[in-house]
Amino acid sequence: MQDSELLVWDVGDKLQVKHGDVAYWQSYDASETDRIYAVPKLVENNADQLRSQYLALIYELGEAKVKGNRVVEHLELQPGFSYWWMTLLAEKCNFSKSPQIDNVIKLMAFKAWLKGKGYKHILLVSANSKLAATMHQLANDLALGFEWQESKQQRTEESLVKHIYNRLPYSLKAFVWLSKHLISRWSLRGVGVDEWKKTKAKTTFISYLFNLVPDAPKDGHYESRYWTALPQVLEEHQVNSNWLHLYVKDAFLTNSKEVAKVIKQFNKANGGNQVHVTLDSFLNSRLIFLVLWDWFQLFRLKKSLRIALQKKSGIYWPFLQEDYLNSMVGAEAMSNLLYLNLFKSAMSALPSQEKGVYLQENQGWEFGLIHSWRAAGHSNCLVGVPHTPSKFWDLRSYFDQRNYGQFDKYSLPLPNYIGVGGEAAKKMYLDSGYPESGLIEVEALRYLHLNGTAKYHTDITVSRMSEMTLLVLGDYLKENTMQQMELLRIAAQRIDKKIKYIIKPHPACPILVEDYPELDPMVTNDPIPTLLDHCSLVYTSSTTSAAIDAFCAGKPVVTSLDPKSLNLSPLKGSEGVYFVSSPGALAAILNRIGQMKEIAGQGKDYFYLDPNLSRWQRLLKLSGSS
Repeated sequence: MQDSELLVWDVGDKLQVKHGDVAYWQSYDASETDRIYAVPKLVENNADQLRSQYLALIYELGEAKVKGNRVVEHLELQPGFSYWWMTLLAEKCNFSKSPQIDNVIKLMAFKAWLKGKGYKHILLVSANSKLAATMHQLANDLALGFEWQESKQQRTEESLVKHIYNRLPYSLKAFVWLSKHLISRWSLRGVGVDEWKKTKAKTTFISYLFNLVPDAPKDGHYESRYWTALPQVLEEHQVNSNWLHLYVKDAFLTNSKEVAKVIKQFNKANGGNQVHVTLDSFLNSRLIFLVLWDWFQLFRLKKSLRIALQKKSGIYWPFLQEDYLNSMVGAEAMSNLLYLNLFKSAMSALPSQEKGVYLQENQGWEFGLIHSWRAAGHSNCLVGVPHTPSKFWDLRSYFDQRNYGQFDKYSLPLPNYIGVGGEAAKKMYLDSGYPESGLIEVEALRYLHLNGTAKYHTDITVSRMSEMTLLVLGDYLKENTMQQMELLRIAAQRIDKKIKYIIKPHPACPILVEDYPELDPMVTNDPIPTLLDHCSLVYTSSTTSAAIDAFCAGKPVVTSLDPKSLNLSPLKGSEGVYFVSSPGALAAILNRIGQMKEIAGQGKDYFYLDPNLSRWQRLLKLSGSS
C-alpha cells in the first residue's frame, strides 16, 4: 500500500496486519504517529459544528424547490400543516429509526478532514453498500481513485415472517402494517369516547399507556411512572383532567381487550374527575378512508419530490433514501397518517381546553398532535415535556435555528412551551439556539425519587473494600446491550480485583445469567435507587438515561461507547463520567476505581426536584384551585 492511498476500515474487528494510512470508521483508537485515524474521534472533536451542519441539511431539504414551490408546501395534507414534519427525515431519530444518520455525520467529518491530505486513492473495506456509494461519490468529487472491497455482513437472526416482510416493497409494507394495526386495535373503537366528549375538565394530558405501576390498574387507579406524583397533586387540588393514551404493548397490557377493560375501570373509578381514552378509540371506517386518501396523495408526489431531494442531498442521498421512501409510501407513512387523522378526530371531539401537556420526544406523531390541537381551537398553552434528560446527539431535540424565525403556515409546529426539568436541559436548549421565551421550568417527575437518595455526595471507600460491586444498567436496545456486555465480559479477564456484578436489565431487553458465566452475575429487577445504595461503580451503555440516577446519587459512572454510533449519553461532557470503547480501557478504570476522587456537588441542580411540585403548580395554576 502506497502512502498516497488511504484505507477506510469499516469493519468491527481491528486490522491484524500493518498497513499505511488507515481511517477507522468503527473505532476510537487512533495514533497519528502511526498514521492511524479514527473517524468517531473526528466527530467528537467537531461535534458542535457537525450537528449544526446536519440540521442545516435537513432544513434545506424541506426548503428545496419543486416546480416553484417548496417541499414543505407540496406536502400540505391538511390546511396549514405540512406532512414534512412527520417524515423520518425531519424526525432525525439517529439511534433507532434512522441509524444511517450517524454515517452521514461521520462522512461530513471525514470529508472535511480529507481535504488537503494529499491522498490519491481511497480503498474502502465495508459491508455497507450505502457507505460505498457515498464514498465513491466523494472520491469522484475530489478527483480521487476509489475501490470498494465488500466485507461479509453479519447476519441478524430473524423469523421467516419478518424475513419475508422486510423484502416486501414499501407500499405493500404500508398495507400490511395498517391491516395488522387495525386487527389488533379494532376492539378499542369507541372506548371512553362518550366520556371524552362530555368532559368538564379543562386540562388534557397526552401520554403513553405504558410504564404503568403494575398493581394500580387492578383497582382502576391510574398510576404512571411517566407522571409519578402529578395525578395525585391534581386530585388533591380537585382539578379534573383528561388523559389521551397511546397504547404500547407490554407485559402488563398484552392486547387491546385488556386495554379496553382498564380504560373503562379508570373512568368508572374516578367518578368523572379523570377521563381516560385511547387514541385508537377514535378508529372508524370513514377515518380509515381518509388515511388511505392521504397515502395516495403522498404516493402521487413521491417521484417529483425524490428528484429534488436527491439533488439537494448530494453525496448523502444513499443514506437518506430509505427514510424518504418509508416516510412517503411505507409503513412509516401509513403510521404517521393514521396518527394525524386520529389526533384530528380526538381533538375536534374534545370540549375547549385551557391547557394541554404531552410527553415530548419529537416523534413524527407529535407534530400531528400540535397541529390538531390548534386546528380544533384549543388554547395557546400546549406544553411538551421531555420525560428523559436531553442528549447532545439525540438529534430529534434540535432544529436548524432558521426554523425558529419562521411564522408561515408551513413552519415547524412547536408547542407553546417546552417544560425543562432542570438547569442542564435548559442550558442545552439555549445553547442550541432555542428561544428562551419558549422554555418553562417544571419538576423532573421521573426523577423525584432522587430526593431520597444520597445525591450530590459521594463516599467512595472502594480502596478499603475487599470486594467491589459493579452495577450494570442495561439498555433498551438489544444491540446496545450486547455491545455493552461483550465489552465487560472481555474486560473482566484483565481485572485484578475481586468484583461482584449486579445486573439490572431494561424491561424491554432481558439479560441472562447463563450467557455470562465469566462474570457470575446476579440479575435483578429491583429499583435503581435501591441498587445504587449497594454498589461502588455504575456501568451503563451510552444511550440509557439511567446513568443520570447514578450520577445524581454521587456514584462514579463508566459508559461504554459504541463506535458504530454517536455518543448518545446524557452525561456527555460531564465531569466524573468515564467513556470507554475498548475492553482494555474499561479494565484500566475498574482496576483503579479506588483512586477515583469525589466530585463536589456532582449532579447538583441537574434536575428540579421540589417534592411539592411548585413549578408544576404554577404552570397548571393549581394553587387555590377548587
